[in-house]
Amino acid sequence: MTVLCSHHRIVEKEPSKVNPRWKSCTVYSLLLMVASCLVVSFSLHGLIAEYKNHCLLEANLHFIPVPGNNQTFQNETNPNANQTVVQYVIDEYWSNWTSGTYCEILTNLPLFQGICCTIWLAIFIIHGPGGILPQPWRIVFPSLIFFLACSFTSILTAGFITRGLTRLCAEFRKVDSVQDVSCAQSILYFALSTENSTLVQVDKNFFLTLVFPWIWVGATVFGFGVILLRIILMPDFELFRVVISMHTGRKELPVERLPQRASSEISEF
Repeated sequence: MTVLCSHHRIVEKEPSKVNPRWKSCTVYSLLLMVASCLVVSFSLHGLIAEYKNHCLLEANLHFIPVPGNNQTFQNETNPNANQTVVQYVIDEYWSNWTSGTYCEILTNLPLFQGICCTIWLAIFIIHGPGGILPQPWRIVFPSLIFFLACSFTSILTAGFITRGLTRLCAEFRKVDSVQDVSCAQSILYFALSTENSTLVQVDKNFFLTLVFPWIWVGATVFGFGVILLRIILMPDFELFRVVISMHTGRKELPVERLPQRASSEISEF
């Protein structure tokens, strides 16, 4: 038998032969993305609702004293001297609120991405072998672009929300009577709504709005990393060696499997 030539070919594995942990990691990241997106959107909306739908992120607040509502405390260093603490409220009219469009974008963008992640999760779970694009590129590029776009969006949104809340806390620290109070309690104290219109208290909404954007970022970066590793490590494909030989006057195409493995992208989500 005379070997004429040989080459290697990447062949897609059967779905049952692919390690299910790859799929599970991506599913968990998508679920965490959906949950964190919903928490960010609703908690930020609840926080804004307590201030009569004024956009309080990066707002310049104007405080006015409340007449006849001052509190007097005894000075610990000098028991004979009393200390009067002036109570302040936010002047809704003279305060410089941020544009409502800015807060609407930061509120609706996580909700929109949560809906997109839900759709992508359904496609990811039910997707199987077959497709329009040639193997192995029919899934890699859409998945990579999707998670990359989600990571970019989440990082920007989390950065803007964190910067806005930091600026808001700095505005509250200008008031002498609440300098020793946490920012979450200050948000609850200066709320403009007389009745609580949210399911979660405003101070808890503050913590949810502060923490969950970065959980959202972590989930998107984790999902992007899993997809990138599947492209680099190629667990969905096998490398075969194809040998073209001459035997008894005719060509044969035997296929020899090598122990080496390669993969390129995701054959199945």
